[in-house]
Amino acid sequence: MLRSRKRRRLRRRLWVGLTLSGLVALLVFGWDWGPLDSVEGADAGDEQNTVANATDREAKPADDNSNLESDTASQRVVWGDPAAPNGTPLVARSSDEPAKANASEAKRAARRHEAIDAACRQYEAGRILESRRELNRILQTDLTREEHARVRRWLTKAADETIFSTRRLPNDPLIGTYTIQSGDALIHIAKKFDVPYEILMRINRIRNARNIRGDQTIKIVNGPFHARIYKSAFRMDVYLQNTFVRSFPVGIGLDDATPEGTWKVKNRLSNPTYYPPPSAEKKRIIAADDPENPLGEHWIGLEGVDGAALGRYGYGIHGTIKPDSIGTPVSLGCVRMHNDDVAFLFGLLKPGKSTVTILP
Repeated sequence: MLRSRKRRRLRRRLWVGLTLSGLVALLVFGWDWGPLDSVEGADAGDEQNTVANATDREAKPADDNSNLESDTASQRVVWGDPAAPNGTPLVARSSDEPAKANASEAKRAARRHEAIDAACRQYEAGRILESRRELNRILQTDLTREEHARVRRWLTKAADETIFSTRRLPNDPLIGTYTIQSGDALIHIAKKFDVPYEILMRINRIRNARNIRGDQTIKIVNGPFHARIYKSAFRMDVYLQNTFVRSFPVGIGLDDATPEGTWKVKNRLSNPTYYPPPSAEKKRIIAADDPENPLGEHWIGLEGVDGAALGRYGYGIHGTIKPDSIGTPVSLGCVRMHNDDVAFLFGLLKPGKSTVTILP
């Protein structure tokens, strides 16, 4: 009994001593009440506030693979991307990159427009050769359809004034003069410059090729002319050497029957007779003056020399008795044109010198 009472008194004294020691510690060192808020919030189940408070006090390390994202106005760096080894940051496309691309394209378009405008102003100021040279350079660059059409219109205007007229501009590399000698024939003069004699008749207003005289100075064209046909656009572009001079609408073969590649001009025929190809349904030969002759009045025969055209023959460029077919794929493979257009082309392409390139 006595021992039991002694043990109880001892425990009470020990408890009182510990309590007093705790109070003294509180008075001396104070108490940090901050964590009590977090703990209280956590006890209340508000885990998000706890994480937010902890993040405010301590930043996450940069190599944390927890999809930490660092965003700026110019780029987005993604950490922990599966494609990035060892947590290497990847720079993704920023949300404003499409806007930047549009702005860049707008600047390029503005530069193109300014270049075209400047060349047109040169033309209007009388600097026609400089304008023609610059417009022809621009035509070879990456242009929109509208820009391409605009440049071709101005180059056509320049060609009408400098090449297909009687006008002779000094220092024009595409034209020149020739003084006719006794015994000369226009067909032989034209051969020296790789053009048909018809173009010399046109630009010198000669009505009869035999009616030329010695010591007469005529304008000549430094050929040859070439043609490029764009099947998808149903368009033929004609060049004098490498300078654009004219566009024509064309019709082409049905079911891709017009082979792509390079052709050389083999021959020319006025008022041709129609001989049906093996693929024609009607095998009737049609005379030159027959109104049913599908070739019209001009035929420019072609011979394939490169690409899918290599080794092909029997193809040509001709007129039509169906003008509504121009701009459509309806022929058996030949290239058809409006009758006035093919008559003009007939006087430009020289057999053995001129080429026709057919493109998609």
